[in-house]
Amino acid sequence: MSIVIRHARPEDLDGICAVEQAGFPPAEGATRAAFAYRLSAFPQWFLVAEDGNAIIGLINGPETSAPFLCDRLYEPGGAEEGGPTLAILGLAVLPEYRRQGVAGQLIQSYLQLARAAGKQRVVLTCKEGLIPYYEKFGFVNRGVSASVHGGVVWYDMERAMDLVP
Repeated sequence: MSIVIRHARPEDLDGICAVEQAGFPPAEGATRAAFAYRLSAFPQWFLVAEDGNAIIGLINGPETSAPFLCDRLYEPGGAEEGGPTLAILGLAVLPEYRRQGVAGQLIQSYLQLARAAGKQRVVLTCKEGLIPYYEKFGFVNRGVSASVHGGVVWYDMERAMDLVP
């Protein structure tokens, strides 16, 4: 397995949608239209993991001035330019590639992008069971999120970028 992490391109849309559908229930996952928007609105913050010519994972999100991820950021047109915070709207890996470090590579690459761009922090929301996973990457649990995306209880996670990588 030779995984390459790179910026997503518009021609990756089908592969991106397949990864998302495998990673999230329909109520929580992004739509094709949402991904098309994200690829055009913030391509610099959209990474994919590729094995050969196959998209096997993704991570993406916009810059924001909001302290935590808010539901409007999930919607086409909800992104804003600038802001000291980089949000993660989604991290997903195809089932057959899970538990092999692909998600960790995507997170580390995303954190490197944030650091290089001078972002002060990276934020995400996750389900309770994933809190320990994100803590391994320096994220701190800030409690139950105001987000109601997909009708799920989410937890706000924050990673200050002044920490050692």
